[in-house]
Amino acid sequence: MDYFDWYAAYLHRACPVVDAHLDLVTEVYRRRLAGEKGILKKYYKDEFQKSGVNLVLASLFLGEDELRDSREGCAFPKGAVLKKSMEMLAAFYEDMEEAKGRIQLVTGRESLRRITAKRSLSRHHKVGVLLYLEGLDMLEGEPGLLRCFYAMGVRGAALTWNRREPVNVFAQGCFVGGELSAECGSACRKFSTEESKGGKKKEAADVICHAEAAGMQALTDKGVQALYLMEKLGIFIDSSHLSRQAAWLLPSFTKKPYAATHSNAAALCDHPRNLTDGEIGEIAKRGGVIGVNACQDFVGRQEGCGVDALCGQIIYLMKTAGEDKVGLGLDLGEESILAGYGELQKVTADLLRRGCPADSVKKVLGGNWIRFLTEILK
Repeated sequence: MDYFDWYAAYLHRACPVVDAHLDLVTEVYRRRLAGEKGILKKYYKDEFQKSGVNLVLASLFLGEDELRDSREGCAFPKGAVLKKSMEMLAAFYEDMEEAKGRIQLVTGRESLRRITAKRSLSRHHKVGVLLYLEGLDMLEGEPGLLRCFYAMGVRGAALTWNRREPVNVFAQGCFVGGELSAECGSACRKFSTEESKGGKKKEAADVICHAEAAGMQALTDKGVQALYLMEKLGIFIDSSHLSRQAAWLLPSFTKKPYAATHSNAAALCDHPRNLTDGEIGEIAKRGGVIGVNACQDFVGRQEGCGVDALCGQIIYLMKTAGEDKVGLGLDLGEESILAGYGELQKVTADLLRRGCPADSVKKVLGGNWIRFLTEILK
């Protein structure tokens, strides 16, 4: 361990560390459905504590498994997707109870302040969880249902995920893809089992088409209504999965800062999920934050891409957007270049080695997200 490793460990102990994207609600639901209990306590409590993470933005993501369970034939009965989302939230709340107060919900400025004000890696270390919706499929086309999700603790939302058919009517996703399901015909898309959450495919050119070819408005009237209601309620807006066209419309239909919770710079890795310099500039001008994604496909396409390339993304975004507009949105999972939160200190140490000032690194670790959320939450 050299000086930079030591100082990185100190920063993780001394200042707030925030990860703006983890599919925690979905993971907990799937594990509990398989018969496990105490997921947060078993898999995350110690990892959060050892790495110094004390706030996670936990997404509720409806994957293909959840949508398949909600579907009858090629149709979604009214209320089925909403019911599935309620089941997922209920499972998450039950699991939080089993963590016996060590995992706490963040729903406003006061709870945010409490969970991030005092840092400690003692056995009393507590972690805050802020719930957000990765796509509005669960609203079933009714923006007003955002009020219900707000009442259940949700404080962030993205209008759509990569796909938009057949359950999202709010905005274009950055791409749609897959093979048409034989039993459903053209009305229903069946996504390939090779598709990851980030959109990875072995033959991407054959199965991915950009949203502009999908025949949908970049931002629909219902999408505009949802944006208005989110700002009114105090729900932050996530632009990560929007198409280029929809992302360019966001500044025209919003007044408050918005974020890209888990997106990187397209200039370093040309992927539909990454942000152009123009999109980066719009988020920065509005006072938003960009969460750097550790998913291999979004960091770099070259073989063996690792922590060095991830730090390159962070530094590029700091230069392009400003050091006050960059944070972490790691999206940890099977395709991440980080095996878990335990490797996050390597990123911090590498940033310090590259000459990043400690104050700037503190902002990236959590300070910028706390500033952003303090402005949005009530």
